[in-house]
Amino acid sequence: MYPLVSVIIPTYSRPTYLRRCLESVLNQTYKNIEIFVVDDNNPETEARIETEKIMNEYVNRKNVTYLKHNFNKNGSAARNTGWKHSSGKYITFLDDDDEIDESKIQKQVECLEKLDKSWGACYTAYKLIKEYGSNQISTENRSGDCYVDALMRTMFMGSGSNLFLRKKVVDEIGGYDESFQRNQDIEFLVRVLENYKLAYVDEVLLTIYQEGNRINRSFEQIDKYAKYYLEVFQDKINALNKSDRNRVIAVISLERCRVAFYKKKYKEGLKIILENNVKFKYIIRYIKYIIHRLITHESYGFNGL
Repeated sequence: MYPLVSVIIPTYSRPTYLRRCLESVLNQTYKNIEIFVVDDNNPETEARIETEKIMNEYVNRKNVTYLKHNFNKNGSAARNTGWKHSSGKYITFLDDDDEIDESKIQKQVECLEKLDKSWGACYTAYKLIKEYGSNQISTENRSGDCYVDALMRTMFMGSGSNLFLRKKVVDEIGGYDESFQRNQDIEFLVRVLENYKLAYVDEVLLTIYQEGNRINRSFEQIDKYAKYYLEVFQDKINALNKSDRNRVIAVISLERCRVAFYKKKYKEGLKIILENNVKFKYIIRYIKYIIHRLITHESYGFNGL
């Protein structure tokens, strides 16, 4: 009646927020939960030492397991370590600086329990708390067959902390692809939604924090990750019908262009648009989308329609 839920918390280089994250899971209204905190810090570093101190406070909690990597591997590997130790009917991954509402797990269990097994996962609305500047509230609400939307990389769930899955789905796809240094959640979602539908719970049940020292990557670094994504999924994009294929390429190109412009790499941004033959109608729609998000502070993805 109350199926076991596995919660995987990968942690690296920010122990300051770990306690807040972990307590939000322990305070859930739904109680049949096992928690795996996966420490991806290198041994003997300050972050490892501080994380160990925090986890010592939970040593007597039978539903909390602390796992430590022998060396820093990456976020995908940390998530996979937790997944391989888990035994729940359902599984969710929670970033160590995020926080979930006390009813999130209960409501996501209830959501999937009443749906057939073609529905592999669900997500909720969220709020984004920025260290500087205005906050954002999600208005993303797409559900059902979202495979093409996922391929576009614009299913705005906030982060990997939002996705709640049947564990058999994660088992089937073999967890996270550890070759992805960035965009792990996006890549993972595509493989989930290739064969399963996605449900939506229309309540703000996740808080995502943008705080602390964030890495300021160059356009070249960011675009390298986008190019790797395209390389890995090129065959799947090519297998789409012509209309969907053109839309996916256009949306990804516009997102790459936006990053280029943000980084003041205007020539590179225009080159991306021209090389991928992005139609004028998509450019106009995308500009309207960006303006609307700036005005409303809403967080939702662009799908070209």
